[in-house]
Amino acid sequence: MKLNILFVDDDENILASFRSMLHAMRKVWTCQFASSAEEGLRKIRAAPFDVVVADMRMPHMDGIEMLEIVERESPDTVRIILSGYSERQSLLNSTKYAHQFLTKPCSSSCLVDVIRRVVRLRHILTEKKVRAAVTRIGTLPALPEMFLQITEELNNVEPDLKRIGALARRDPGISATLLKVVNSSFFGFYETVSDPSRAAVLLGTEILKGLVLGVNFLRQLDADTLDGYSVEKLWGHSLQVGYYAKTIAAMESKDSVFVDNCFVAGLLHDIGKLVFVTSMSDLYAKVLSLVRSEGGPVVGAEGKALGTTHAEIGAYLMALWGFDEAVVEGIYCHHAVRKCDGGLSVGHIVHVANVLQHELAPQQSAYAFSKMDMDGLEAIGLSERIDAWRERCIEYTGD
Repeated sequence: MKLNILFVDDDENILASFRSMLHAMRKVWTCQFASSAEEGLRKIRAAPFDVVVADMRMPHMDGIEMLEIVERESPDTVRIILSGYSERQSLLNSTKYAHQFLTKPCSSSCLVDVIRRVVRLRHILTEKKVRAAVTRIGTLPALPEMFLQITEELNNVEPDLKRIGALARRDPGISATLLKVVNSSFFGFYETVSDPSRAAVLLGTEILKGLVLGVNFLRQLDADTLDGYSVEKLWGHSLQVGYYAKTIAAMESKDSVFVDNCFVAGLLHDIGKLVFVTSMSDLYAKVLSLVRSEGGPVVGAEGKALGTTHAEIGAYLMALWGFDEAVVEGIYCHHAVRKCDGGLSVGHIVHVANVLQHELAPQQSAYAFSKMDMDGLEAIGLSERIDAWRERCIEYTGD
């Protein structure tokens, strides 16, 4: 099925260039064009679109205002903002409503690549209601304690960015949010930033203040999100899986990018559970009830009750936000390494780290956990490394 994509820009020359550069995609994409936000909204209200790309600056109604309405009225639509103006406030205002931020001039290859990446996992979420709930998410909440400490630090006369980075690294919600922002093309960094601590330092005090104290992009988790569910325990598990994944990756590879991606994917591997708990709590309550009554791993109950899993949900959201494909795959495959491509991958590492953390700290979970996929690891000749990985993780836990 073709993707339906809408481009909105008040500059007719820009629209003409879009038509020209996207002509080669006509067999797989149906592209429509609007010369104002108002016209764009009329088109969206008349027919569904998979993706909308809107210019930041337009008369009467700008791109941010338009995407806010799109998020509300067509939550299943992927939202991308395009701007030729490198204004800090523009970025801050767009972060809530745009999945990605592109700067002009934008080449056809860049635009096509971004759209392909944000929709590549769209097919795994077949339930439109679930997909819409995920697609409308612009930010993830932080643990109240972490949020408070970061807010207090930012209110100091001279905030310590390294301390803020260290705090961010301990909270998957904050980590995901900062990495989404720092890797937008607005900043133009020549490398993909995969360390939340580095993200905080690179963003700097003023951007962080704008995100936390200004537009409230970072927000704290509602303590009453889901009765009987401990997000604190979830985050404790996620943080440890991140460090286990980094430890195992460093044993197998000298590639620092690979090691960093393993840490990030480990830290965010259960981010889909946060999405369920905060955005679909009624549905997820049924999952937890099923686990308590029938036993078995949570991921199995999710598939049975919802037709999707936290691994799929998390991977889809991180793909929307433009995360590195290796990180997305690591989240997607952490319960099913046979889905991983090729040899040793981020997905294999995160799968092992997740299982080992549950084995070494079983008291953190009230539910059964997934077992090691020995056949999947044997297929790439890594099953014999498990004992060494386990020993090193035990050493790390004791450090």
